[in-house]
This record gives sequence, structure tokens and C-alpha cells, in this order.
Amino acid sequence: MSVRCRRGKAAVVLVAAAATATGCCCCFTGGDFRRSSMRSSIAMQGARSVVEGMYAAINSRDLEKALSYVAEDIKYEDFTYQEPFEGRGRVAELFSEAMELPSGLDFVIDETAGGEAWSDEDSVGMTWHVELDGVPLPNGRGASLYRTRGGKLVYARDIVESPLKLGGAALGILGFIAPIIKASRKSNFAEVGPAPLFALAAIVYWYVLLLSPQGQFPFLAGPPAWAIDETTLRNVVDESLNFFYIWPGLDELGLPSPTSLGIPLPKVDPLRLALFNFSEAYALMFLPLLLWDRPRRTDVVSWWSPAMFLTNGVLLPYFTTRALAPPSSDAGVRPSWAPAFGFVALAVAFMGLWQAWGLFGGFAELVFSDRVAFAFVVDCVVFSMLQAYVFAGTAGPAWRYVPFLGLAAWLLLPEVASIDETKRSSMG
Repeated sequence: MSVRCRRGKAAVVLVAAAATATGCCCCFTGGDFRRSSMRSSIAMQGARSVVEGMYAAINSRDLEKALSYVAEDIKYEDFTYQEPFEGRGRVAELFSEAMELPSGLDFVIDETAGGEAWSDEDSVGMTWHVELDGVPLPNGRGASLYRTRGGKLVYARDIVESPLKLGGAALGILGFIAPIIKASRKSNFAEVGPAPLFALAAIVYWYVLLLSPQGQFPFLAGPPAWAIDETTLRNVVDESLNFFYIWPGLDELGLPSPTSLGIPLPKVDPLRLALFNFSEAYALMFLPLLLWDRPRRTDVVSWWSPAMFLTNGVLLPYFTTRALAPPSSDAGVRPSWAPAFGFVALAVAFMGLWQAWGLFGGFAELVFSDRVAFAFVVDCVVFSMLQAYVFAGTAGPAWRYVPFLGLAAWLLLPEVASIDETKRSSMG
């Protein structure tokens, strides 16, 4: 519930508007600082009254009064930032940016725990949500802990609701760690097979492509996910709105679309858009492949769904859990709808090639000047390796190993072979 919406930054890519509102909980305007179902009273003593008074001042755009509740040696931890804000001066910088944010956003406390002691030191826990003109915003909930000393705020920790809902996949990501640690303690990596390699690849992927500071790697340009700038965010949002060329296709055919409602279609560089949609088309084809590969797994869709947004940031942990599980003893049956996925992927790929034809001379420049574009290229390379890894445990024609086209053909053409159980067991 801190002032976490710096101009030019956003906590999450595809939910920018909601995340922006969520990240600015302590800076909502109008002076209408409220508790759910009742007006907040700041007459009470203790940490709760201090925090309520601070936010009431911020909501009324009174920076000086807001800072009067803050101790000189404050430490403010906000988990949307890499480093905490230490000292009253740093917190003042944070609060001052809130004074320029638009009105209409309200921070609403749902519940509090503690914070009513009269002692010198006190603490209070709060759950809260964000409203825009009285309407709760999606991904606008959070929880915070505050500690005061002598009526001044000395410590704060904010945790904001994540817009990305991984569901069972989140537990799966945590689940594969335990067997690896146990095996390492026993010096018995045979029982986990290639799982450590997949886990290591996932860690490298997340750090290098998503989290590494700008300038750490000479081949990687642009800011990390935790410090995304307006240009990168705008590019990602515009690409997402052109997902699989659906919107421009509707416009071209004269069918109802957001354009008919007066919303202009964002323009995206054709080469950048082709790379984005090609990578997404490749990821699309992995759903029938994974269902065929492990027919008894009930969590495949839960893993694949977030992989459409975070690609191999999710698929690599999935393959770690796959390697830890017992080998499949069932013959894979390709889903009946698999050809549709192959057709869509091919159509999107050819549309991208047609749109970007003649522009591929600038491909290298795009990739090495844009972190997101670089990540999409890495995604396609990893997809091709995972495609070969899955097919390596089965019998069938060699053309299945051809990146992208081989997988698309396998989805489109009639099945010509079943799983070779001996090979599958050896692959794990």
C-alpha cells in the first residue's frame, strides 16, 4: 500500500492499468480515506492511528503532514521494488511523486489487527483494496505490516496481490525443489535424472532474461521486468493487443472489433510483431504435445496457460517436474483438436512472414537492442530443444524434430506411430 507507481514504471506487463492503480495505494486522492463500511477515526492511539493519519494526509495531498508521521530512520520494504527505502528522505521522494497522480483512486482498509496499544512501540497489520470511483479494481488487494516507535513510523512492509495467477503451477514450481535438494544431500542425482539441468536452465532463464540489471550482460539491452520503462511496456501491451493478428484481421474483414467502438488499433513494428506472434504460436502448439506426452497428468493446462505469457519461464519448471515424476506407462493419444492448433500456428507464422517481408535485414539490430525481442528468440530456440526432447522418447518420422514446422506437421497429419515405451522409460 505504498506509493509504488513511479512514472515510467509498472509492476506487471499485461495488466498495466490495474497494476498501476494497485501500486499506488497510499497516494489516492480526494481526502476520502475510508475503512470498509465506516469512516476511519484517527482519534485512537497506537500504530493504527499513525498509519491512518499518514494515509489521510497523503490522500489530501498534504506531503508535509504525511512526513510528520515518519521517523528519520524509517525502513520501508515494498516487494515490488528490489531495494527497500531507507531514511525519511527516500520516503519523502516516494511520497512526493504521489502528489502528482490523478484523482479518483481510494485506498480502502478491509481489516486491521492490533495497532491500538498505548506503549512506546506498537505494530499493526492491515488488509486493503483499491477502488476507482467506488469500484474495486482487479489485482487491487494487498496486505501490509507497520511498526511505530514514539508515534512515528519506523518500519513498513507491503505485499501486493500478484496479477499473475499461477494456481497449481506455483506449487509445482516449489515442489520440484525438494527432491533436488534431497538428492543432492544424498549425492544421488540418478533418481532425479535431467531435473537439475531443467531447474538450472529455469533459474538462468529467469535471472538473465527477466531479472538481471540493465547493462550486466553486453548482449542484452533494455530494462529488467522489475524496472520496466514506458516504452517497453507500451510495446508489450501493443503486441498483446495484436495477438495472432486477430484485431487487425477483424478490421480487414469489416467485422465488429474494438475499432468499431472508437478504440484505435495500436501500430506495432511488423518485424517485432512477427517475432512476438511466432513465439506465441510455437507456445500454442505445446498444449496438445504435452497432453499427448503425459496423458495422466491433470495439471498440464495449469502449467501451459501461464506459459502463453511467460513462455519458458514456466515450461522449464514444468519439465523439471516431468523429469522427477515416474515415466509414463500409457500410450499417448493426440487430442482430437490438435490439428486446429497446428493450423492456427502455421497461419499466424505465415501471416507474420508476409507482414514483415523485406524487413528481416533489421532483425539482428532489433534483437540486440530490445530485451523482449531477445527473449522471444531464446524462447524459440528452447522450444525447439523441448520439442526434440519430447519426441526423442518416441518412435516416429524424423521430420518431427524440425523446429516449429515439424511440430505443426505432426499436429496436422494423421498419427503414424505410437509411443515406444522402452525409449520413453529411459528418458523419464
